[in-house]
Amino acid sequence: MSSIAQYLHSKGFKIKGSDLSENKNVLALKEIGIEVHIGHNPQNITNDVAFVIASSAIKEDNPEIIEAIKRSIRVFRRYELLALLFNEKFGIAIAGSHGKTTTTSLATELLCEASLNPAAIIGGRIQKIKQNVMCGNSNFFIAEADESDGGFLLLNPKIAIVTNIDNDHLNYYKIFENEVEAFREFIKKSNYAILNIDDENLSKIANQLDKGRCFTYSLHNKSAHFWAENTIHTGKFSQFVVNTPQGKIDIKLNIPGAHNISNSLAIVGLAHILRIEKQHLQKALEFFSGVDRRFSFRSFLKDNVEVYDDYAHHPKEIEATLQAARQVTKSRVVAIFQPHRYTRVQSLMDEFSKCFRLADIVFLLDIYPAGEKSIEDINSKVLAENINKFSNNCVYIDDINRIKPILLKETKAGDLVITMGAGDITKLSYQLNSNASS
Repeated sequence: MSSIAQYLHSKGFKIKGSDLSENKNVLALKEIGIEVHIGHNPQNITNDVAFVIASSAIKEDNPEIIEAIKRSIRVFRRYELLALLFNEKFGIAIAGSHGKTTTTSLATELLCEASLNPAAIIGGRIQKIKQNVMCGNSNFFIAEADESDGGFLLLNPKIAIVTNIDNDHLNYYKIFENEVEAFREFIKKSNYAILNIDDENLSKIANQLDKGRCFTYSLHNKSAHFWAENTIHTGKFSQFVVNTPQGKIDIKLNIPGAHNISNSLAIVGLAHILRIEKQHLQKALEFFSGVDRRFSFRSFLKDNVEVYDDYAHHPKEIEATLQAARQVTKSRVVAIFQPHRYTRVQSLMDEFSKCFRLADIVFLLDIYPAGEKSIEDINSKVLAENINKFSNNCVYIDDINRIKPILLKETKAGDLVITMGAGDITKLSYQLNSNASS
């Protein structure tokens, strides 16, 4: 929402808004002169409001929505307005269950490096510019395409990048097959598709598309248009060679993890379609500084104990993040996980139980409900018991305030601490600073 607000503000619209609490995004909006009220109140809907934009999380009984309808003011959902902005441009949409924010940010970095001056709406803040939006004036419009509520099907991309399709958002799709079909429809609407054929479902979809409009990438499959070899991991960095239809390209990547090598291969495909010169591609990837809450370094807990923070909230994301952590440290990996949504834990209990095997110690916090009602027998205590059946490394912590004293006592030099989750656990990552009060 904040990225769209900033984009419209840059185009001359008078923007005001509201949020339930003050946060980084609210402060960023205030800094550029956008009026933001804390709390949702019908009095925020005044006579000068031409239309209202609401995120999917806002229910129909929200007082501001009710007031807008009462005043006959048009209410757009976020994805509706994004589609209006996106579809009139040369749209590049990045979708996928995992990795779309990083890949969208990489795509933005590429086009900026090539001086193509794109607009971009991103689901996270690029570290280098501390923003989740680019307000370029060219015909290129890059958008992170959120599949969670089906809204991405309103987008008509010229180029669609899809990183993977995983079993998630079943509160909306009901069954996984419906989610796969939604991605298939999204891909078929594009002029060109760039697909990760390491994903079984995307591989099947790629085989159904016209060869001239589908480009594929893979970490290891030599039948892909773009595939990696000679990979070397050094701390937070990776080096590899990409095989392309035009030959080999040496790549240095400034973010760790095999999953990020995969994401960068999609960007090689994008550079190929847009005919962006090799040196721009190489520079964009080498100097990419990452996205906030994607393996973001926060501070030192104490001497030589680094603290990182990550948005990982799905088992596949947790596994990828822990693999990246293993790449960075030769010592122990200490994970602190806050599960997100009862329905997600319920539907993926088996996967969550098995995804922490790369961690040495796991501290499990209570489930962040994200507005959901609790479900009987679905809780972190039960999840911890299941995790210990497979890795025997999990401790359930019923009070988040206990975490820092425990970590100060249990960690040793060289250990890497990482907080993970889509809820408010990111606050903890800042509190673990050695200079912060306990």
